[in-house]
Amino acid sequence: MENEWIVIEIKIKGEFVDLVGAILAESGCSGTVIEERKLDTFVVPDDNLDFLADYALKAYFGMVPDPQLLISDLRTAFNDIPVLKKQNVDFQLGALIRTEDWAENWKQNFSAFHIGDKLVIRPSWEEYSPEGEEVVIELDPGMAFGTGTHGTTQLCLEMIAELLSRPDPPIDMLDVGTGSGILALGASALGCPKIVAIDIDPVACSVARENIQKNHRAEQIEITEQPLEQLSGQFDLIVANILAEENIRLKQAFIEHLRPGGWLILSGILKEKELLVRDGFAELAFDFFPSQYQDEWVCLLLRR
Repeated sequence: MENEWIVIEIKIKGEFVDLVGAILAESGCSGTVIEERKLDTFVVPDDNLDFLADYALKAYFGMVPDPQLLISDLRTAFNDIPVLKKQNVDFQLGALIRTEDWAENWKQNFSAFHIGDKLVIRPSWEEYSPEGEEVVIELDPGMAFGTGTHGTTQLCLEMIAELLSRPDPPIDMLDVGTGSGILALGASALGCPKIVAIDIDPVACSVARENIQKNHRAEQIEITEQPLEQLSGQFDLIVANILAEENIRLKQAFIEHLRPGGWLILSGILKEKELLVRDGFAELAFDFFPSQYQDEWVCLLLRR
């Protein structure tokens, strides 16, 4: 059913959680929870993980006809990585989970936090009193992705803030793969007057719309399920916090939707895939600016 998800339980040492998370994401995993602690879209370990300890990681996948075949495919993908093959990773099929049950898992360990000096992100169940010029965004990720705690999300928000503080800031932005709407909301709160946020997942679009309504940003942010290739118009800024291969696949659509002089922020990219993405965009009319790094992730800044 559309509102049910397969849970595959994986036992792995803390030092491999980031690597395992990247493989799961590339295999179609929709989200991951590690021992009841929330991880964001691309699954990297937080600072409190003990690299030598064993952890139970729950990976969520959309319904498939044969879950055992999915496990077999995952085992093959893990065995292709020598360091994981040596670990003899154990896969177990867990119970089906419904949308509303998974949504509750995201409430654990998600508290208000800062992005830079001005932006504060808080969940709806926690109070926060802004100080000075702080702008507060209320966010409920639900079944969508992006709480702002993940390295890729923070890198994108920091780059967005830097561009919006320029003397010639972008006047409109396209958010590709918006998830919970966090990047669109952050850009709006930081002063971008017009934003189009797209996601091919209708659940993500629904969650993003709810978050935008809660923050009274509907006049600035439009949400659409329309694929990028079918979208019309050009923008001063495009942000794509998606996987490396998807960034490369969409490169032609990016340049077609970017005005001359416009900025392109690419993230969701593991450090070891930075060169792959740079090579993929080398033939296009982009200038590369210094990359930013956090944890195992890289954020690229390009200008047409």
